[in-house]
Amino acid sequence: MARPLRMNYPDTFYHVLSRGNEKRDIFYDDKDYLRFLETLEKAVERFNLEVHAYVLMKNHYHLLIRTREANLSLAIQWLGVSYSVWFNRRHERSGHLFQGRFKSFLVENDRYFTAMCLYIHGNPLRAGFVRRLWDYRWSSYRIYVDWRYGVSWLTTELVLGMHGGSRKEFLKAQEMSLRG
Repeated sequence: MARPLRMNYPDTFYHVLSRGNEKRDIFYDDKDYLRFLETLEKAVERFNLEVHAYVLMKNHYHLLIRTREANLSLAIQWLGVSYSVWFNRRHERSGHLFQGRFKSFLVENDRYFTAMCLYIHGNPLRAGFVRRLWDYRWSSYRIYVDWRYGVSWLTTELVLGMHGGSRKEFLKAQEMSLRG
């Protein structure tokens, strides 16, 4: 049976995630995390994407992105292949790094968009990696809380705008999402 076609729309928000093959780690150390973020930055430029939130876990990642063109599949495939080739070379391994195709879910309204952002940031805490979200380096959470951690390729205005433009209000919403 053929796989269903993936829908690619311009000007659309998506929650994207991909797991390591056999649920294995896709990040072994800081250098791997940094390289993935560098590759993501290149994908933003190359495919005209907006990244609104991200978290890199040991064996998977989540992205909240907006495509400006109908190129989601092309962009995420490029991201995965580019990182995999580098990772395999660096760690002297071969074969698939990611398990099957990436998953993507349309984000159809503001409420779902906000919930996804908070969900993505909460992953390290729910997984027991940290006791406080601030302690996890591999997500966009710190950037939302403190502008000094900002990177040019992360789009924060929309999420912050949904919290009155206030980092303090964003922080309150994030804390509330973890309680409920």
